[in-house]
Amino acid sequence: MPVTVAGAKEKKKAGYAVQPGQDEAGNPIFSVLVKRTYDIVPNGPAVRAEEDLPLTPIDEYYDMGDAQTSTVKYEADLAPFKSLTDVVFIGKAMAMGGKPVTAMDVGLQVEGVGAKIVRVIGQRRCVFQAGRPPVFTPPEPFTEMEIRYDNAYGGKDKQSLPEGPFHYPRNDMGKGLILKYQKEFVDGMELPTIEDPADLLTPEGMVLNVPEAWPRGPMPQGLGWYQRTWYPRAFYAGSIPPYVETGTMTKEEFLGLIWKDHIVLARKSKLPGFHVRFLQGASQGLSFPPLKGDETIKLRGLTPGGMLKFALPGETPMLRLDIGGGMQRLDPVLHTVQIRGEERQLDLVWRGSLPYPGIEYLAEMTTLAAEVE
Repeated sequence: MPVTVAGAKEKKKAGYAVQPGQDEAGNPIFSVLVKRTYDIVPNGPAVRAEEDLPLTPIDEYYDMGDAQTSTVKYEADLAPFKSLTDVVFIGKAMAMGGKPVTAMDVGLQVEGVGAKIVRVIGQRRCVFQAGRPPVFTPPEPFTEMEIRYDNAYGGKDKQSLPEGPFHYPRNDMGKGLILKYQKEFVDGMELPTIEDPADLLTPEGMVLNVPEAWPRGPMPQGLGWYQRTWYPRAFYAGSIPPYVETGTMTKEEFLGLIWKDHIVLARKSKLPGFHVRFLQGASQGLSFPPLKGDETIKLRGLTPGGMLKFALPGETPMLRLDIGGGMQRLDPVLHTVQIRGEERQLDLVWRGSLPYPGIEYLAEMTTLAAEVE
C-alpha cells in the first residue's frame, strides 16, 4: 500500500504516491511515483490530457476477472524501483481499412532503442489424427484481435498427470498446450492467435509428451503486461519452475532474460530470494534502458490506419521529498510507458528516489512530505 504523503502540494492533475522499497543494490529508499496521461498526436509529441488517470493500486484483469479466470490488463503502478523502462501496449491488432485478413504481423518500435513484432492469426483449432500429428484448421478471417496473453501459447492440462494438473510455467492462461496426444484432449482444441513469427507452433512439435519437455515449448508472445507468476519473471522472486531438470538451458537463459545456470544456482541457494528485476512487467523485448521521455514510437497494425507514429511528450515532472532533513529534489526516472491503443492515450509513470539509513531510522522519522509539479 502507498505511504500517506503528508503536506504534499496539491496539484489538479498529478496522481502520486510515496513508496518504500530498495534499489538495485539493495539499499533502502523512498520513492515518489507520479502518473501522467497524454493524448497521442500522430506525427507529433503527445499532449497532456484533460485528466490524468490515477495510479493503479492493484492489478486489474480483463473481463472484470481475477487471477483465476483472466490475465492482467493493467498492472499496479506502485513498484518503488525499476532499473529499466517498461513499454506496454494495451489494445487490438486491426486489419488496415477494416478489410478481413487471416494473419498479420503487428509491432511496436521505440526508434533507436528497440522493437518487437508478433504474428496475429485468425481462430484455429486442432483436428486429431490417429498415428499422425494433428491438423490445424485454416485460420478464420478477422478485422480485430485483442493482444492479450489469453490468446498466446500456454494453458493447463488437468487430465494427463495422475498427480495433478500441469500448468505451463510461462503462461498458464493461454491456448495450445498438449501434454498427451489423445483424441479427447486434442480434437477441437483452440490454438493460439498470437505467436512469434520466428517460432510458430507446428503440428509436429506441439505435443510435449512429458512435463519436463516444457522448456522447448514456445515462449508466449504479447505486447502487454507479463504476469508476476510466470517464468522467468517469477524466478526473480525466488520461484523455481516445476519439471525442469538441473542443467537445462531454457530459451530465456539463451536470450539473456534470466541468469546463466539459474536453475543450478537456485537449487544450491546461491541466488537472492528477490531481485528488483521482478518488478519489470513488460513483455519480452519491451523493457529498455531508462528512456528520456522524448523518444519516437511507431505502432504497426495496431490502429485502423495501419501505421501510427508519435513522440513521447518530452517533459518530466519535478519531484521533491522530505524525510526529515528538508525538501530534496529527486532525479525523475521513467518507469512505464503504457499505450492504450483504442483510447489513443499514453500513461507515463515516473519515479524519483531518496535513500535512507535503514529500518531503524523509521522509528525516529518525523516527516514524510512530497512535492510534485
